[in-house]
Amino acid sequence: MAMAQWLEERSQKLREFFGLGAEAQLIRADAGRFELRSEAEEGLRHFHMEWHVVPSAEAVPLDDDYFSRLYPAAPRDFSEPREHKASYQDEIKRGHEKHQGTIVAVETTAKPRYLPGNRQFYGTLYGHDASADPLAPYMGRAGMMNGTRYDHNYLSLREFLSVVNEDWRARGLMPAGYRATVCPPAVFNLVGTLFHTEWSETETLELGFYRDTSGNATCYAVGPNARGDFSYINEVEGEGEWSLVGFRLALVPE
Repeated sequence: MAMAQWLEERSQKLREFFGLGAEAQLIRADAGRFELRSEAEEGLRHFHMEWHVVPSAEAVPLDDDYFSRLYPAAPRDFSEPREHKASYQDEIKRGHEKHQGTIVAVETTAKPRYLPGNRQFYGTLYGHDASADPLAPYMGRAGMMNGTRYDHNYLSLREFLSVVNEDWRARGLMPAGYRATVCPPAVFNLVGTLFHTEWSETETLELGFYRDTSGNATCYAVGPNARGDFSYINEVEGEGEWSLVGFRLALVPE
């Protein structure tokens, strides 16, 4: 699909979902010109990277209406401050701000069900086939020796992202001004809700994180509470919680 075509089709779906007119500016005026070479687009398609528009704050503010639409099954204390921490709703507002009004790419590889011993692999619904994961070649290079996207930790994941970024830049797949990262929580929620409800068909959770102004990352487990829903979010703290979350990639502006 040509860039102009997917940009128009996905923008139109956003306008329909949020009830926006044609005059609403989805991409920020200061976002800069987005350029994607056809060779890079084709190369990224091998890794199931799909491009999406994240609506600007002016067009789609993160207000109560937004959260009622996108987080309908959120916990009752979703908007309440946590002990010594902001509410999940406020954390999403703060973290999502940098992505609003931009174009991002989100990996669409199928999310598997849980299997005994965390031996489930991305790429199929039941997770048995290790060869189905397009990112598998990078795992060994990053020291993730179990071959799955589970039972990792922050350091191994950071090394994995470094390997992917280095390789994709060397191969000319990375658009100028972009970097690969774990899909941010609110981007996962938006793209899943509007474009990939099949991600909710398996109960497995995925990792997302936001960085503060000092560069420190707060990690979250995100996923479905039911089919068609992506309201679940919970901060990941202990090693045991890390072992239960998979991840998908996103390309976001630096």
